[in-house]
Parts: sequence; structure tokens; C-alpha cells
Amino acid sequence: MKALISMGPRQLKFGDWEDPGILPGQVLIEVAACGICGTDLHVYNGLPAPWPVPGIRGHEFAGKVIAWADDVEGFQDGDRVVAQPLLYCGGCRFCRSGQSNLCSKAYLIGGEQPGGFAEQVAVPARALFQLPENLSLKRAALVETLATSVHAFEQNLSGLLRNVAVLGAGAQGLFAVQLARLAGAKLIAVSEVAPHRLAMARKLGATHVVNARQENVVEAIGALTGGEGVDLVIEAAGKALTRQQAIQLLRPGGTAIFLALGAEASPIDFMSVVPRELHLRGTQCYTDADFALAIELLANGEIICDPLITAMPLEQGPAAFEKLSSNPGEAIKVLLEP
Repeated sequence: MKALISMGPRQLKFGDWEDPGILPGQVLIEVAACGICGTDLHVYNGLPAPWPVPGIRGHEFAGKVIAWADDVEGFQDGDRVVAQPLLYCGGCRFCRSGQSNLCSKAYLIGGEQPGGFAEQVAVPARALFQLPENLSLKRAALVETLATSVHAFEQNLSGLLRNVAVLGAGAQGLFAVQLARLAGAKLIAVSEVAPHRLAMARKLGATHVVNARQENVVEAIGALTGGEGVDLVIEAAGKALTRQQAIQLLRPGGTAIFLALGAEASPIDFMSVVPRELHLRGTQCYTDADFALAIELLANGEIICDPLITAMPLEQGPAAFEKLSSNPGEAIKVLLEP
């Protein structure tokens, strides 16, 4: 089969790869579309990861069932599915308590195991969600991205949500804007450096936008709340500066959720955190319940994703990665289609 093969940092090759075998408990998927995740880009640019080289990345994918192992039931040829790519052990204390996203034995389809940047991928049957008829395969490829934002809101919201700031308007940030709207926030302020992303944030529900190249983000958003600060900050940029801004923007007792990865060191002023009783929360991936809710939100049209999508042939994968790393232009979420 054809696949996009990772050969090391900034080295991708489109070429031939051995067809996947079907192990017990697995289903073979014909990939329709696979999204390029920020994590994929970080690893492409040299972030250390325990993933084999050469290997096939891609963990945001949907497709059709074409075969399955003898011990698998419940699937038919042509079933439309999306994969929950974070595979967990099911037996540790975290899995037993419903926190499978924190499983210490978890591994990733598209990381440790070959992923969706290929014509076919073998996936454990338990990781597959069948799709409703009104959700296209292209949209379903964004379920994984949305599920990460869903998890952030599901795990961290409490009390009345009035004012929200979202720092960074990539796919995660734009999903966070829409989830904040669904959660009832009256003020949703977004900071970003790219004008077209700010325009998209407006379109998807932001009440105010701040161009971080032209304005002081903390002063501009702070002024919108009369200097009180916001209830919730979603940090979706993964930069030291935006992490510091997230803390500065909070009202006393407010919560900052750090959604984006990024290896950049980030000093924290705990003389600001402690006296104001701030809540600083990381968020790791998703659970199966988050995945199911993400499918529902997309299928019902409560979350819009079409304006975020740029589709490209899988064979253009090397160029797509290079473009996203150096000059993404107006691309927000690139899907590669075999």
C-alpha cells in the first residue's frame, strides 16, 4: 500500500509500505482522511517521541471497514468508523476509575503503532466508533481534535461560566470557542496573531478578538471585564508567553486550562497564583465518553468544522508538513486523503 513514511525529523517520504496484517481483535480500515495534528508537527520538527522510525504517523482518521479478524463481531463491510487512537490497558487504577487518558501503559495509533497516513490501517475493534449517517468521513476525521477540547471542558467546568478567554485560534482554540458558547459564556475573547484566524473565531462565536501582534492581550481582554479577569482561560497556543498571559487574565479563583503541547520552558509567578487561589490545569487527550460526545456534537451540527478544513492528497504530505511548519498561510486543519 501507499503511505506517508516518517524517516526522522523533517524527513517524510511518500512511498510503498507493507500491507497491514490483521491480528486477533483487529479491524482493517480503508482510510478516507487523516488530519495533521500539532503533535505530529512537533515530532516532525524534532520533539523527542518514543515512536519507531521509519514509521507511519497520523492519529486523527476516519474510514470504512474492509476486513476483520475471526474473533471480531459487530462490523459489516463498508461500515463507516472513526478510531479513538489512544489505546489503554483497561486494568490499571486510572482505567478502572474512568481516567483511561491517564493510563501509564497507553500507546498511540499513529505513534507507537502504524497510523492513518496510509491507505489502510489495522485498529483494535474496541477503539472504533461507528458513525451516524449524517456525519461525513471528512468531518469525522476531526472527532479526535474536538474530543480533546471536549475533555478539557468536561473535566474542568464548575459553577457559572460568564467570561472566557481563548489564547490561540488553531483548530483546538476554535473548537474551544464553540464549546464555550455551548456552555453559556457571555463573553468569549480570543487572542491570535493571524488575522484570518481571528475572523474565523468571530464567525464561530467569539464576542471579541485581539490581534496579539498589535495589542497588549492582558490589557485588552482585562478591560472587557472591567479589570476583574475572566472565569476561564483556554491556552491553545503552547507558548511561554501565552501561558503567562493565561495566569494574568484570570479573576481570583479562576481556572486556566493548558490545552496545547509545547516544549518551551514557561516560568510561573506563584506569588500571583497562590494569593488569588488560581486553578492551573493540564488536560490530557480524552476518554471514550469524550469521543462519543464529540461525534454527537459534530453530527448534530452543534460544532462547525467545515471552514477549518483544507484537504490535500496523501502524496502531498511532505509538502503539507513543510508548509504548516514554515508558512501555514490560511490553513487551520489539513486533512490528507489517500
